[in-house]
Amino acid sequence: MSVTTKRRWFIFLMLVVPVSHLLVFFVYININTIIMCFQKLNFFENKAEFAGLHNFEEIIRNLKRDPLLGKAVINSLLFIPVTNGILLPLSIVSAYILYKKVFLHKVYRAVFFFPSILSIVVMTMVFSFMFDSTFGVFNDLLKAVGLSEWQRTWFGDSHTAMPMVFVYCIWTGIGFNVILLSGAISRLPGEVIEYGQLEGISMAKELWQVVIPMIWPTITTVFVLGSTSAFTIFLQPQLLTGGGPNGSSYTIALYVLEQVKSSQYEYAAAVGVFFSAIGIAVVMAFKTIMEKLGPTVEY
Repeated sequence: MSVTTKRRWFIFLMLVVPVSHLLVFFVYININTIIMCFQKLNFFENKAEFAGLHNFEEIIRNLKRDPLLGKAVINSLLFIPVTNGILLPLSIVSAYILYKKVFLHKVYRAVFFFPSILSIVVMTMVFSFMFDSTFGVFNDLLKAVGLSEWQRTWFGDSHTAMPMVFVYCIWTGIGFNVILLSGAISRLPGEVIEYGQLEGISMAKELWQVVIPMIWPTITTVFVLGSTSAFTIFLQPQLLTGGGPNGSSYTIALYVLEQVKSSQYEYAAAVGVFFSAIGIAVVMAFKTIMEKLGPTVEY
């Protein structure tokens, strides 16, 4: 074979796996899911019957009568203020502090990012051990400082199950955000930062008036990613709480998973498509608002 032919074969072989994966697990799966939304599966006769909008009507009815779906929607929507109102500001401040090269800043960067590279199964196991009601470090600490009345089964209490999932997501999510934001801050022109230092501005003013406006596109990206996770997160509550007592820590994605386990495939497909459409609208609205709020800076 000629060099050109070998090059083409190499490119083809390198692309065949990812392209096949895309066609099967994205294109085919999504098209099949949309088709299934309008079907009613008959397992006895092994066929699918056209059901029109029946599955979507069932979703509307269940929003009123199914407390599990209602909790899943509320919990999922709560992820938006948690990721963008708590996690994102913490990530910005952490990335800025690391940019200022505080003592042991390289160690801190590794510590921040470490939870992001480990398996979610390992991380949820470690987190569960920390707050275990029998031998958890946190309950032992509360007892040591005289706050024994605050001890509880953190993942088995309907009042604390979902907040613990939020705490876990903040703990493990900050590293990924810090990497993105640190990369954006590191690309800032040095002369702009030096000019501010010559003017004697404080670190708080430098962060608020210089750094944040100049990295606003990256902040917008992180904001959008955080908003998207509200409609896709399911492993964290499943592994930490199993859905929690009475479904107190259910999310939309976990609700869909449970419907699939119950062989309600067409209904699960309809729920996924229904809330995906809502999620796309919400995320795009947030993206538009964030782009209009922030300045357009070129450097």
